[in-house]
Amino acid sequence: MISLLTIVKMESAVSTPLLSLVIYLNQENKHLTDCLRDLQTFFAKFPLPYEVILMTEKGVVVSDPPKAVKVIRNEKHLGRAASLWQGLQAAQGHFLTISSVEMSTPLGDLFRLLQHLMSEEKIDLYWGNRYAQKNSSFLKTENTRQKNEHLFNGILKEKFGPVPADPLSDVLMIKQDALKKLTVHMKKQKIQGWYLAPSVLRALRQQPLQVEQLSVLDSGQTAPGYSLWGTRWSLFKECLL
Repeated sequence: MISLLTIVKMESAVSTPLLSLVIYLNQENKHLTDCLRDLQTFFAKFPLPYEVILMTEKGVVVSDPPKAVKVIRNEKHLGRAASLWQGLQAAQGHFLTISSVEMSTPLGDLFRLLQHLMSEEKIDLYWGNRYAQKNSSFLKTENTRQKNEHLFNGILKEKFGPVPADPLSDVLMIKQDALKKLTVHMKKQKIQGWYLAPSVLRALRQQPLQVEQLSVLDSGQTAPGYSLWGTRWSLFKECLL
């Protein structure tokens, strides 16, 4: 495993971000300030060049974002999945990941994915698996989002065949070069709904990458803009494509 000191030495003199975190915001969120402060505190301890791509829907105002935060406002409503994909396309980092204002996946887990991806030359993408840790609240299905994801994870496994154990996990850490390989196949799709993962799985059938899984936690926190019936309807359509 590559050490933190090695990472810092490799990237400290480079202006291009090592890591890009893409976050979606579809309405004003009282936790945004805390989220950005936590990011600054975390990367003060692990001084890596990073950027945050904050994708917002039209009309959402973000006041005085920190220097490392780039706010991209949709000209029309795109939804979470399409917005996250646009954010990944705009990201400049060597390694790219998806996070959330609620930090439902801890930064420590994302950082562990980064370490693994940096140290494994042949791996293109690490896919977070929320089923792998026995102490994860995800296994307890404590809220409607988690119950919904358990239901459709089973359906997606049947649809896509051999797939990661947690198909709806948007906890992805991908190399920039690998993302570019997927782009041509993602352009052929109409990306919609809340979850980006089904579109990525569909693109991976056309452009195979070296994918490995790592365990990650799910705190159970859910974004205020999450709609149970809206996501069920969009996932139902995904399963029919």
